[in-house]
Amino acid sequence: MSKIQTVRLININYNHNATRISDESFYLQGESTLISLKNGGGKSVMVQMLMAPFVNKRYRDMKDRTFESFFTTNKPSFILVEWALDQGAGYVLTGMMVRKNQNPETEGEKEEPLEIVHFISEYQNPCLTDIHHLPVVEKGEKEMVLKNFAACKQMFEGYKKDTSIQFFCYDMGNKAQIRQYFQKLMEYQIYYKEWETIIQKINQQESGLSMLFYDCKDEKKLVEKWFLDTVEQKLNREKDHIKEFQNLLQKYVVQYRDNESKIRRRDVIRLFQKEAVAIREHAEAYQKEEEKEQEAMHLLACFIEELQRWKELTEKEQEKLRSDMDKILEQIARIEYEKFSSEIYKLEDSLRLCVSNRDLLEAEEEDEKRKAGQIEKQLHLFACARQQEVFLEIKKELEEIRQKIAVSKEEEAELEPERNRLGQILYGYYQDARTKNQKTIDENDSQYKQLQTQIKKERQKLSDFEQSLREEAAKEGAQKSKVEAYSQKEEQYNTAYQEELSRNILGVYEPGTLEICTQKVKKELTECARTRQRIYAQKEDVIEEQKRLSRRLKEWYGIQIQKEMEEEQKAQKQEVFEAELAERKTILQYLDMQKTALFDTEEILKASGRKLKELDSVKRNLEREEDQLKTEYRQLTEGRTLELEAALESEFSELGLPVVYGMEWLKKNGNTEEKNRELIHHHPFLPYALILTKKELKKLISHPGNVSTSFPVPILVREELEMQEPQETETVVSFPGIYFYVLFNENLLNEEKLQSLITEKEHKIQKKQEAIQIRKTEYAEYFARQELVRNQTVTKEHYKENLEALKILSEEKEKLKEELQSGQQREKQLEQERKELEEKLRISERAFEDLKRKEKDLEKLCEAYQQYEKDQMELERCGRAIRRLEERKAITENSLKAYGEQQKSLELEANRLERIGERYLEKQQIYEAYESALEVPEKAEDDEIDTLEARYQAITGRFSLALQDLEEQKRRTIKRLQEAEEELKRLCVKYHLEEGEWLLVAYHPKEELHQEALLEDCQKKIEKLRGLWMEEKTRIAKVEQQKKDRIQRMYEVCNKVEPLAKSEVQHQDFEARRNELEYQKKEYKKQENLLNDRLQGYEENLTALSEYRAFSKGEAVVWEQDFARMERQKLRDFQGILVRDYRQCTKTRQQAREQLIQTLNRVVRMEEFQEEFYKKPLESMLELTDEAGQVLRQLLTTLQSYEHLIEKLEVDISLIEKEKANLVELLERYLEEVHQNMGLIDNNSTISVRGRSIKMLKMELPVWEEHENLYHLRLQDMIDGITDKGLQILTENKNIQEYLGTQLTTKNLYDAVIGIGNVQIRLYKIEEQREYPITWAEVAQNSGGEGFLSAFVVLSSLLYYMRRDESDLFAERNEGKVLIMDNPFAQTNAAHLLKPLMDMAKKTNTQLICLTGLGGESIYSRFDNIYVLNVVAANLRNGMQYLKGNHLRGKEPDTLELSQVEVIEQQELVF
Repeated sequence: MSKIQTVRLININYNHNATRISDESFYLQGESTLISLKNGGGKSVMVQMLMAPFVNKRYRDMKDRTFESFFTTNKPSFILVEWALDQGAGYVLTGMMVRKNQNPETEGEKEEPLEIVHFISEYQNPCLTDIHHLPVVEKGEKEMVLKNFAACKQMFEGYKKDTSIQFFCYDMGNKAQIRQYFQKLMEYQIYYKEWETIIQKINQQESGLSMLFYDCKDEKKLVEKWFLDTVEQKLNREKDHIKEFQNLLQKYVVQYRDNESKIRRRDVIRLFQKEAVAIREHAEAYQKEEEKEQEAMHLLACFIEELQRWKELTEKEQEKLRSDMDKILEQIARIEYEKFSSEIYKLEDSLRLCVSNRDLLEAEEEDEKRKAGQIEKQLHLFACARQQEVFLEIKKELEEIRQKIAVSKEEEAELEPERNRLGQILYGYYQDARTKNQKTIDENDSQYKQLQTQIKKERQKLSDFEQSLREEAAKEGAQKSKVEAYSQKEEQYNTAYQEELSRNILGVYEPGTLEICTQKVKKELTECARTRQRIYAQKEDVIEEQKRLSRRLKEWYGIQIQKEMEEEQKAQKQEVFEAELAERKTILQYLDMQKTALFDTEEILKASGRKLKELDSVKRNLEREEDQLKTEYRQLTEGRTLELEAALESEFSELGLPVVYGMEWLKKNGNTEEKNRELIHHHPFLPYALILTKKELKKLISHPGNVSTSFPVPILVREELEMQEPQETETVVSFPGIYFYVLFNENLLNEEKLQSLITEKEHKIQKKQEAIQIRKTEYAEYFARQELVRNQTVTKEHYKENLEALKILSEEKEKLKEELQSGQQREKQLEQERKELEEKLRISERAFEDLKRKEKDLEKLCEAYQQYEKDQMELERCGRAIRRLEERKAITENSLKAYGEQQKSLELEANRLERIGERYLEKQQIYEAYESALEVPEKAEDDEIDTLEARYQAITGRFSLALQDLEEQKRRTIKRLQEAEEELKRLCVKYHLEEGEWLLVAYHPKEELHQEALLEDCQKKIEKLRGLWMEEKTRIAKVEQQKKDRIQRMYEVCNKVEPLAKSEVQHQDFEARRNELEYQKKEYKKQENLLNDRLQGYEENLTALSEYRAFSKGEAVVWEQDFARMERQKLRDFQGILVRDYRQCTKTRQQAREQLIQTLNRVVRMEEFQEEFYKKPLESMLELTDEAGQVLRQLLTTLQSYEHLIEKLEVDISLIEKEKANLVELLERYLEEVHQNMGLIDNNSTISVRGRSIKMLKMELPVWEEHENLYHLRLQDMIDGITDKGLQILTENKNIQEYLGTQLTTKNLYDAVIGIGNVQIRLYKIEEQREYPITWAEVAQNSGGEGFLSAFVVLSSLLYYMRRDESDLFAERNEGKVLIMDNPFAQTNAAHLLKPLMDMAKKTNTQLICLTGLGGESIYSRFDNIYVLNVVAANLRNGMQYLKGNHLRGKEPDTLELSQVEVIEQQELVF
């Protein structure tokens, strides 16, 4: 690529047309240039504008800045770049005129947004079409005006037609012209792809160069994406080598396919013959095991027959035992009946005794009641007699007092008249008052008597109520006994059947309870019947399942045997595989292969083959070297440095020309060593030439020659050897047009030194022979290893398949084991279930009988409940009657209480009246003396009495105190007398005595106490008798209920309603009789259990052997074992031994069969035998594997037919290796060229760092010559692999070209043969104080300046390699290159990094155009050409800014005609 000389921008607007570049030129002069512009000033715009002329449309946009957004008017903008061509070939102007498209969009078509015209002008000297003088502006009267777009375009078209100048223009709206434009650029080494893929990419962001290799994190990716691509592009510029290789390979694959079938058929038949040996061996082993299995089957059949015979005998014995058991049960039932009858008769006797006791107690109670009545009346008479005595004593005392008062009155007479008058008045008053009071008393007494009568009636009613209560209580007691008897029945029912029948608080069941229970019992009975049926069905199902399970277990045992055999075979195969893999691992180490190739037999064989070829090649090289050394040794000993080919030497001999070698002549010429040395100085080719005389030379010249030479043979004329002028000794000998490098070993002229050389050669020959022997040994070892691998059967698929099969077998076996365990467990469970079901069946039958009994008991309970309801109703009636009686009794008692209150009130009133009467009487008695003197008594008012009494007291006070005392005593005595009389009357009324009935009774206190004691004794006796009577009554009810319960129980147990006649009841010890029978029953039960156990043993063994019932019996077997006396476990063990033996035979036979099937399956699955020709006989053998003999016959027939076929195939097979060898050779040459070019990439990366040369990029590649044989083998392997896949694709009628296009690529070839991973890349890391090499992986981890520098080194090296023409061996052209970078110093501004960067750019002849906002001496000092751009405001326009350049450093052209213009709105250019 050329370098940029000048850049000119005209009418560029950006920042939304706020900033403009009117007409600015930048003189780069082909130098690296720094353009400094502050951030936001338009650096990225400048970069985008500079790249636009050199990239296609889709690469013009940068990030979020579209190229079209800069052009919004119809006025043209210009981007002009002038290039200085390499080697002073002149200049090229590349220009771009652009404006917004003025043509509106047409319907259905979308116009390009911009109108763009590119133009190219080539010139040697300044001219009209150079960058400075191109007339895109024209001069007006006072100003320069920018031409319009159309005018410029027309002008360019005119220049294009002018043949006197080299000017080209291209309309970028035309696709053809676009292609022409970019092709034209390439003529000047301006490669648009570099601009699009590199320059455009590194300017997507500031310091974007670091991101160019971002996705290349290691050497492999870097080599793949950049190095190999670059090499491939360079090598394929003229023609597509890879496409040619693909076509050749396709042709080879097709040819191989046409000849493949015959070879394969022969090889497959040979393989079949080899596999047939194993098939025959397994078939014969299988045949032997079949015979053993038949014998085991015969034993099992005879054992089943013997078990069946013993089972039938046991069943008959069991039937007889059950008959005896039924008789025992009948006898036990008879004893129960007798026992119940005896208990009922005892209860009847007890009932009669209780009734007799109750009657006696009633009679005693009546007698005691009579006695108590008599004693009570006597005590009442005693009370009245005692009161009568008190009354008479008081009456006598009153008479004595009266006599004393009469005597005293006779002594007093003075105030007597007034006193008498007052006495008469007071007496009359109190007499009237007393009369009124007495009338009131009489009325009160009348009421009292009426009340007494009413009380008597109420008491009688109360007595009647109490009597009725006693009667009803007795009835209630009887009903309660009946009701409680039902409760006992209910409790017995609940206890017997675990029910929870309960009555509510009212003592009755909830409505429908018994009906529900009845339905429930019936339902349970039905359900029980169903359950019994279901259990029976379940038992049958279990027995059937036992049979099925037994058959299934047999199958599982067979499968287990098969799986064990398969697992054993797979394990053996795995052991073989592991042993083979262990050997392979060792072989891989010898072959220096990765463990990943462990299963790749083909690759190992290929690698081994390559290694063998490599060893063979090394051996041959060593042998050649040995031959060379021997030749040299012979030359040394014979004095030769030249060795003619045998044919040439023979031709010389035929011509009669003696072959005299120069070195041989030197040794034999007799000259001294110095003389010979002088001869060699005079004739440098003497040691390497033939010595002929002139005559011999003429003869040779005249001979046309028949033998071609592989090297020129120098010939010296013997006569001229001494005549040659002395020459100055030089290593390069020149002749006209040709030079030779000649340096003779003069030691060959010295005999001692020559002998030393000969000895050295002998030593080298010996060493070389030892090395050859070592290589031969190695070759033999590697060949043995190769044959070992070749004969191995392990492959990745087989290994994985076998491992997977082992895993699957293990899982299946484990699963089968689990299934067997589960089956065995299930077998045990089924046996247990069968026992449980039999037990359940027995329980169900008992439950059915219990439910039948429960149903009857419930019916009886319902009948009893109906009676209970009646009794309950009667009890309730009694309760209600008692409650009514108690209520009436309570009412009566309340009435009595009320009457008592009235009585008490009347008594209180009577007492009050009596006290008033007594007071009146006392007063009257005080004035009683005046009764006879009262003629017409004066009436005194109530309020006068107190005055009159006071007057009377005053008068009387004058009388003697003795008379007053007597009067007072008289008054008190009269009162006492009245009280005594009233008490007597009260007692008479209270005890209901006749008037005067007690007058004849003499009162004695002791007798009264005696009678009271007698009464208390009578009352206690009556109470005790009442309690005893109630006890007897309760006992009677209880015994009656017990009798009913016994009868009910008897009915329940014995189904009898009436007890057995007394005469038939044997009153013996029922328990003893019953226990005796129970013992017999228990013994029978033991025998039954023993028979059941024995029968179950037979049945379970027969069930276990049900799958073997179909076995046919041969001759009868005489058994040594007694199966009738054999324990169940021993019988089971014996059966297990027979089954085990049979299964073992079956297993062994199955193993033999499986081994045969496995062998057949393995063979039939082999890829080689998938054709019907091979597959059908194998499948026939598989179908015949049920009989070994048929398999053997089929195998023999098949082998015979194949023998005839293979003889014919041998004749028709041919090879196509020649085509393959040619293809491999072409690919090998191409790869070698790629490899050599890879080594050229780092050729120009050496710079000086701190005074020493450092190669910044160093690529370490494998030496081609050292691995040539290996690469050859790898290439062959790759071709073989592609061929195999290609054959498959052709078979599937698919497009093989597409496959070859993806597989046969430069990258795939290089990676498969040489290995991209074998390419090592080292770069130097430059630090302030040191520099050291690092790997690319370490570079990828670096950020900042170091990473940027490394990326620049790689990019520069790649660009240098691309531009260098390797075909010109003597050219040292280092084409100029351009890199534009946006702000590269954001990461790289340190001096120790900038210097090597700039040195690298200089070394690779790369012009750097760096736009940055950074400054500083560390950056400026690295550039000889610097521009500083500033944005300045316009003087005439508000808001508009202009970009102006200041050429801070660097030279400008000597003579320039420049126009600094400014574009205004009218498109006028003003200076």
